[in-house]
Amino acid sequence: MRGFLIALTFFTRIPLPVPKDITTEEFTQSYRFYPLVGLVIGLLLWLLAKALIPYYPPLVLGALLLGAELMLTGGIHLDGFMDSMDGLLSARSPERILEIMKDSRVGAHASMALVGLLLLKFALLASLTPSTLAILIVMPMLSRWVFQIGVIGFPYARSQGLGKGFHEVSHWLTFLLSGGVICSISFFLLGLAGPLAFGVSALLITLIASRISNLLGGLTGDLYGAFIELSEVTCLLVAFPFLF
Repeated sequence: MRGFLIALTFFTRIPLPVPKDITTEEFTQSYRFYPLVGLVIGLLLWLLAKALIPYYPPLVLGALLLGAELMLTGGIHLDGFMDSMDGLLSARSPERILEIMKDSRVGAHASMALVGLLLLKFALLASLTPSTLAILIVMPMLSRWVFQIGVIGFPYARSQGLGKGFHEVSHWLTFLLSGGVICSISFFLLGLAGPLAFGVSALLITLIASRISNLLGGLTGDLYGAFIELSEVTCLLVAFPFLF
């Protein structure tokens, strides 16, 4: 329970009491609760959508859901996505890409990628109907499992960093067991669209992580955040045609 609370208070802006005297080991071990954190975010989004959908047109609902997700997460993963896009789209040497990703300033590539990502997610959220709202539960839960493919399966590119601790304590067994549970929940809520979104998202992130790891010699914490954002949109894109 303490590990879950650590993960929840670090990766969301839900007003909860922050556990005291958190050790480095406790913080890194909390990664196993990230899909559960995603489930909490998903349930809150689902409840909000259920409450608002009778009163607002689709475009307004999509904007409200997107804004609510950003408020719940504080945009922490979008920050990693933007830093990653600034570096990867710069077409520079691997060393320079890593330097750009570490720079906190926002460049043109990050801005363009952010606008594209948010526009696509907004359009997908605005297309929800009362019968398809369950995808709001699956999307954040699935993405916070899928990104662990990068954590477990590929080396860390820097000698130190927040993501390095996650990489060092990750285990395949925990990852695979939680994946089975998440795939089952996805099937229960979405039917065949759930496992399909699960499989395509996992495959896509594996391919992207492999290519980037070969380029940079490993992955970074920013890329972990980017994988969460990309897998959320992928989940929506893959599942939608099979939900109507």
